[in-house]
Amino acid sequence: MCGAVITGRRTFDIANGWGGHHPVGAPFFLLTHNPPDHHVGPGTDGTAVTDGIESAPEQAKAVAGERDIVVGAADVAQQYLRAGLLDEIQLNLVPVLLGNGVRLFANLEDRQFDLECTRVVESDGVTHLRYRVAR
Repeated sequence: MCGAVITGRRTFDIANGWGGHHPVGAPFFLLTHNPPDHHVGPGTDGTAVTDGIESAPEQAKAVAGERDIVVGAADVAQQYLRAGLLDEIQLNLVPVLLGNGVRLFANLEDRQFDLECTRVVESDGVTHLRYRVAR
């Protein structure tokens, strides 16, 4: 169960800030250098985090308790993976080629990350993959 979401500014802007309420029903933490004027702050489920990537998980843990914290943006996931702050990667593979967007595994600075497959669930139109990030 999702207790909090950490996202980036590009995803936030594309989704129009989810109207201030993330669709998974959990509080969200927006990593940004330039906080938006709307959809974060009082009256929303969103908090702008401007003091670095380490701060967002701390804030998210405070509200998530024992529930999972989800990173829901490719660039943010890359930053957390490079910093050694991701425990798992869950991919939902849908056989559609989009042609643009942020590549999930780009910008990893030529580093290799060992992943251990812990779960594969196949269904119509999507395959769910879960990997543990080896340390």
